[in-house]
Amino acid sequence: MRIGHLIWRARAGLVVRGLVGGSLIVGMVLVGEGAVTDSASAAATPASTCPTPAAPTAAQTASTTGVTSKSITVGNVSIISGPVPGLFEGAPIGVKAYFDYINSKGGVDGRKLLVDSKDDAFSGQQNETETAEAVASDFAMVGSFSLFDGYGCKAFANNPEVPDVSVTIDAGTNALPNVFSPMPLAVGAQLGIFDYYKEHYPKDTTVGAIVSDVASSEAQWLGQADALKHVGYKIGYVDDVNPLQSDFTTDVINMRKAGVNAVDLTALDWQVAAEFMEDANTQNWHPGLIFSGGPVYADQFISHAGGPAVTNGIQIGQVQALYLGQDSSKVPAVKLFNQYVKKISATWTPDLYTLFGWASAALFVQALKAAGPHPTRGAVLDQLQKITSFTAGGLLATTNPAQKKPASCFLMAQIKNGKFQRELPTSGGFDCHSSFYYASGGSSSST
Repeated sequence: MRIGHLIWRARAGLVVRGLVGGSLIVGMVLVGEGAVTDSASAAATPASTCPTPAAPTAAQTASTTGVTSKSITVGNVSIISGPVPGLFEGAPIGVKAYFDYINSKGGVDGRKLLVDSKDDAFSGQQNETETAEAVASDFAMVGSFSLFDGYGCKAFANNPEVPDVSVTIDAGTNALPNVFSPMPLAVGAQLGIFDYYKEHYPKDTTVGAIVSDVASSEAQWLGQADALKHVGYKIGYVDDVNPLQSDFTTDVINMRKAGVNAVDLTALDWQVAAEFMEDANTQNWHPGLIFSGGPVYADQFISHAGGPAVTNGIQIGQVQALYLGQDSSKVPAVKLFNQYVKKISATWTPDLYTLFGWASAALFVQALKAAGPHPTRGAVLDQLQKITSFTAGGLLATTNPAQKKPASCFLMAQIKNGKFQRELPTSGGFDCHSSFYYASGGSSSST
């Protein structure tokens, strides 16, 4: 992601994916599998209330809390239970899987890596309490993912020596100097993705979009809309929809009337995208270009949308490798990721949050190893501040965690014959002949 934005819901037994604000996703990374049970709960994270942190004291930076001669324990606070059981269970699973891989090689300087996993149960107050507890007893926080991480930010601001290596969706948390994300939060998009569409679908330049009616998704869409217009697209139709909406026939009809020939399925979840595709097919409407920044890259999307006949040709531009397994032969880290996730939980299907947890753990371990055989919280923070290029072994396009810069590189995939298939680069890796467009400032930057 991309990075994050939120709305999540449970509708008719379906878990809904929501967009994580900004660019967790590093622009276009979508974070899904969310769940909002009613309109009141849609406001998952509060406005940022992080206090301004003071510089850590010498005693704080020397802290070895959570470290023994045989182990290092880190905390993780994620949504596991609540309205949708298992909502972000993939986050701690991803951390545990990467730690299992490292522990199989002897750990770090002879110490096993352990995870103190906590469940905020879809509660902001519980997130705040559990984050404070983990900060007090664990060495660092690694791989947490919650719609309520804005509540926990106070603990990190008040304890500036504690490293938090997690994908965050809260702007205030993201700004803290002791928070490092493998996929930094930003509002915008990779310009190369839209340039690719312009080259391959030159006649399809009037865009229609369905956007989940929550602040985070809307912010993500505005970033994408700015980038689309920057490269010459026209925005022909946008509908902010209630997260509980399940019929998009009216939107399909209105898009067709507005002359839309390119549909953006990014600022929503894969379930909604599937429903939209079903309704478009029912109306016999087949725009020339249908694309997504990532949400439709889910095992269930193709079957739920009506199968290959409905989904073939959909374009996907994202900043993660095809981690569900399609890139296993091209990106060794994909095979390793899936192998160790299955060791932790044989029945778990890896998702984006599992990838977030794995990547966060990899970033933490890189800094921990560099900190030496006698790690302190301050030493790990110092090493995190030096990591300006990170890919999680090729699972991600290069990001800059130290300077909180998202990826500018990307890959292209397409649904062909009912399967996700890589299009660019065909040999693996990412295309880096472009830049990231920051919507807030209207400028681009190569990271």
